[in-house]
Amino acid sequence: MTTTTGVATTEPDTGAYTTGSSSETGFDPPPPGGAYFLDVTAEVGIDHVQGEWNTSPDCIVDAPAVDKVGHFCTVEWQTGGVAAGDYDGDGRVDLFFPRVYGANLLYRNNGDGTFSERGAEAGLDLDAHSAGAAWGDIDNDGDLDLYVTAVGGTRHYLFINDGAGGFSEQGEARGAALSSADVHTGTTPSFGDYDLDGYLDVYVGEYRTHFALGDTPSHSRLLRNLGADAPGSFEDVTDAAGVNIDAVWKYVETEFPIGGTLALTPMFSDLDGDDYPELLIAADFSTSRLFWNNGDGTFTDGTLDAGVGTDENGMGAAVGDFDNDADLDWLVTSISGVAGKTGNHLYRYEGARLFSDATDFAGVREGDWGWGVAFLDHDLDGDLDVVMTNGWNASNNLFDAMRFWDNAGDGAMVEISAEVGTLDDGQGRGLVTLDHDADGDLDIVVVNFAASPIFYRNEQTTQRGWLEVQAVGTLSNRDGRGARVTVRATADGPPQLREIGSASYMGHGELTAHFGLKDHRGPVAEVRVYWPASGIEQVLLDVPQGERLVVTESP
Repeated sequence: MTTTTGVATTEPDTGAYTTGSSSETGFDPPPPGGAYFLDVTAEVGIDHVQGEWNTSPDCIVDAPAVDKVGHFCTVEWQTGGVAAGDYDGDGRVDLFFPRVYGANLLYRNNGDGTFSERGAEAGLDLDAHSAGAAWGDIDNDGDLDLYVTAVGGTRHYLFINDGAGGFSEQGEARGAALSSADVHTGTTPSFGDYDLDGYLDVYVGEYRTHFALGDTPSHSRLLRNLGADAPGSFEDVTDAAGVNIDAVWKYVETEFPIGGTLALTPMFSDLDGDDYPELLIAADFSTSRLFWNNGDGTFTDGTLDAGVGTDENGMGAAVGDFDNDADLDWLVTSISGVAGKTGNHLYRYEGARLFSDATDFAGVREGDWGWGVAFLDHDLDGDLDVVMTNGWNASNNLFDAMRFWDNAGDGAMVEISAEVGTLDDGQGRGLVTLDHDADGDLDIVVVNFAASPIFYRNEQTTQRGWLEVQAVGTLSNRDGRGARVTVRATADGPPQLREIGSASYMGHGELTAHFGLKDHRGPVAEVRVYWPASGIEQVLLDVPQGERLVVTESP
């Protein structure tokens, strides 16, 4: 490992702190932690509807399901993605919404807290029953490309950024479309550099049952970037890498076994600290999987031995250090309130490739019919809170209210959705966080199926400090995905750890590491950025707070 010490490049604080009294905002008494959320969807310019609620025989994939003959609307009912990323390189995070009905939408950030829709202008207004999406600089040319999964067709899509705000679709040419004669029912695409060659690979999820679509191979596949030989082109290495999950359902015990491949939220994250990212897959009907990265291009299924995969209906997922012990934990949303269902599961990493179940300790089990979820420090107090969305086409889950858990500092949490204003009870699916107005706190976007998304702007009544870190790779992937950022507000203070780049359900949030500094008002004593692909660790001292720190990989 090479360690360097240097100074920081920062972007100016363009938003400062937002303050206001609880009486002005309707929060009385003030919310816990002094932070709350306002629904500003119309104000920021987001005005579309996400999908249509159709039933058999008008589903996109109108095939028999297990319990409802002649009806496989599941694959469209579970759609509703969103991906946050700066596609035009202007330093402001934009939003892409894939839509299962209607053209895809690209909302460009105007820099004044609002967005303008530019999908057609950018060449991204595809109307192909789109499901999930992920931004990623697959060719390391300095701009974000876009992978989009679809349902009902026979391929997926890869849009290449031309560097001038436009895109061209090149999925077939680059080996990423996964074309076949079988119907595709795509879910979440997830980028990560699993072989540490400095180029982004992609895992593509799919939800298909044999009863509905036949006993055919799934399109839930691992695509390896060919790297320096052909930057941004891919080969299917699923079988060679040992991550084919098509037969997993045969080896699990569940009261309602369904044959098929049911991967909903795959993601890459280095859980054991050996630099090589694991492949985590939140999947339905007891088929969630943890594949340990062997470091030689292959993986080993360690689900049972690690003590994970006990969620009956894994759907959404997030990775973060919820207990501030300097390692990463895995949260999987599932179903509660239904007989035989044990709700969300929070797997706490204990070291030596072992996890304990910290769900009840953290108090995050009860989330109804869970989907998208994220860790975030909403009140800038230095620990990670949890927000999730939920809902389903079932009589008891038509109006599930969102959940928001505030971290007490040791990982134990209290549910405060009503107190902070995250009250959406629509058919929530995707959920991401981003700092759209550059004011140092994280906002939330929730995608509701067959309804409008909700944009929650974070409002602070605190004067707490913050720091955001963007990692730009040179030897590593340019996105900085997989980079580990550790911050100490004071020289002898506790460390905060973030890993850049994990996926979320049907999309992902902004590619930055965000830190709350609580009551610390001076410079940040130490920022460490570790790059697994190169082994370089950069240490920056006395970093100004209240800014976005841009760290470019350098020996």
